[in-house]
Amino acid sequence: MERLTSVSFCLHSNQETLNNFIYFKYLFQFLITVGIFFSSALLFSQNLKYKEYDSILLNTPKEMGKKNIPREKIILWNEQMLEKMEKENYARGIIWAHINMANQYWNLGNGEESIKNLNIAESLLHKNENEIDFFTIAKLYQEYSQACYMMNLYDTGLKYNSKGGYYGNKIEDKDRKGKFLSYVYITRANLLYEKKDLDSALYYLKQSSLLYESLSTTSQIANHYIEYQPSQSFAKTYLDQGMDIINRNKQDNSYQISVFYYYYAQYFFKEKKYENAIVYLNKALEYNKKLKTIGHTKNIYKLLISCYKNAGNLEKEKEYLEYYIKLKDSLENSQAKGAELSIKTIEKEKTEENKALKKTIFIYSGIVVFFCIVLLAYLYYQNNRKSKVIIETKEIISRKEDETKVLERRISGVHEELIQLAKNNDIGFLEKFHEVYPNVHQKLLKINPDLTRDSLIFCALIGLGFSSKDIAEFTFMQHRSVQIKKSRLRKKLNLGSDVDLYQFLKSLIDD
Repeated sequence: MERLTSVSFCLHSNQETLNNFIYFKYLFQFLITVGIFFSSALLFSQNLKYKEYDSILLNTPKEMGKKNIPREKIILWNEQMLEKMEKENYARGIIWAHINMANQYWNLGNGEESIKNLNIAESLLHKNENEIDFFTIAKLYQEYSQACYMMNLYDTGLKYNSKGGYYGNKIEDKDRKGKFLSYVYITRANLLYEKKDLDSALYYLKQSSLLYESLSTTSQIANHYIEYQPSQSFAKTYLDQGMDIINRNKQDNSYQISVFYYYYAQYFFKEKKYENAIVYLNKALEYNKKLKTIGHTKNIYKLLISCYKNAGNLEKEKEYLEYYIKLKDSLENSQAKGAELSIKTIEKEKTEENKALKKTIFIYSGIVVFFCIVLLAYLYYQNNRKSKVIIETKEIISRKEDETKVLERRISGVHEELIQLAKNNDIGFLEKFHEVYPNVHQKLLKINPDLTRDSLIFCALIGLGFSSKDIAEFTFMQHRSVQIKKSRLRKKLNLGSDVDLYQFLKSLIDD
């Protein structure tokens, strides 16, 4: 009886222990579920807050500009946002605050402060690359390009512009991508004008116009026919389109309207209608008054001086000449400081690139040395074996030496440099191609002396083996446009349908 009671007690105790275990198991699962729920809610809330910050930093400066709020106040607002983003430890928000301030500073003619802010933003970008979207990266390099343009550093500006376009093509939102690339192409056109490459500049302006209709693009094309390839009738057509955009209330950007009126004044100046030109220049000044875009203001003053001189108003000519000289001196001083800082930045980049190259060479050299040591050890070990093994070993050594030479050529060779220039759509690509393959240019022009620079670049890209998809990506063209361009090139080179275009151009290079 006692044994039965004891067994019953043990069973009861075990059942109680099991019940406690099940209770704590479900309690633990419940706590884990609650923890996951609150963690998810917290993460969702944080992401929502960050998206709100992104929207504020992207849109508020634009709205402030539309309301003609002075750039100094826009900078102050961004400084306050920067302080807030730093407290939140939100990297993308900090980057955007610096980008926004850089934009305002170069518009004010202060290249030094613009470059400083962009350097800080780029440094932070490299530390948080996995968290930063392509639009932010593209915007950063585009602002670098604009700042360099303001400081007359056109080659450097083109380099940064290519980077902006490269990352801009990776933006997923089609509408944002179109608007951004339109902006990139306008900047590239301005830089190409300074390099005297008029055809390429006009090409990029028209590409911009295809992507997104804006007063800025229309104004620039009008200016092309006023200043670079004079045709008053063409210029008037585009000026009328610009006026139509304004009248349809599709444009509320004061700066773009100011630039448009400046170009309209240039049109009247060419027509020798100086009074009409003065009216439009005063409109341009009015729209630019609060924005204080220094470079643009200087251009308006310069044209006003010429207008008043030709109109015979010496008093007004003298007045604006004084304004112009004062503003010019201020701008040149700022450009000099900004250029100095930009050069230091470029030198720093070059130093880092050289360090990276040396590191790469060191690594590859180490690999080569390692294989050589292994190979020598193998040869020593096999030294007393049959002659057939020795011959095979020598062949292995010869192959390894050939591979080493090929590897060294790839590291430091000009061919890789040429490929990289092509991928970056670098303006110096064609000159480097001529340097590496001097006879190709002569052979092509012998076939067709009317080949343009653009056609020669296209021939070079095909000759180097780039596919239509690659060429479209590097040159910011549509794939179908590349195919059409190939067809036209075949006609220019008088190639029959049985001739492979790639093999033909490759044979010119190989010869």
